[in-house]
Amino acid sequence: MMIRTWKGHGLVLAAPLLATVLAATVFTATVLTAPGAHADEGGVVLRTAASKKDVLPGRTYEWTFTVTAKGPAKSGKAVFRTTLPRSLAFVSGEKHCKSKGRKVVCRLGTLKKGGSSKGSIRAKVSRRAAAGQKITVRGTATWRKASATRRFPAVRVANAAGHVVAEPALATSRAGARHPH
Repeated sequence: MMIRTWKGHGLVLAAPLLATVLAATVFTATVLTAPGAHADEGGVVLRTAASKKDVLPGRTYEWTFTVTAKGPAKSGKAVFRTTLPRSLAFVSGEKHCKSKGRKVVCRLGTLKKGGSSKGSIRAKVSRRAAAGQKITVRGTATWRKASATRRFPAVRVANAAGHVVAEPALATSRAGARHPH
């Protein structure tokens, strides 16, 4: 017989079958969907996309999302929310997006059942982001009382050594002057 402890809730389960059923139920309710798929919480669907290429520190990139209204209601207000990781700084967004610190809220307006609204958030990668660092962003869409939460596909910070950073050339040079290079 296998004994399992459900951490954080102080519950000890002695029956293997019961533990499996409870664990599956808990994970079904709380696990985020895989990046690239969509989250459907019985009233709203959230799809996300991010850069497929590695990102460079100091550059701005776009994270896009689509919110689709489902469920029994005819129409309702839709909102997208996210908290950016410290490695990203909000630059701008489509669909009435505003930020306060790292928290971003996009008011998508009223969506009819079956209707969709696309939006995007543009954020600058911190110059302190380490090469190889994985950046993940999670968003939540709400429509009426329904909500769906999912991760954007993770992006990785590029190794700066593999990218050439060009310095601006001197605008003028004097005859006979030594060139520093």
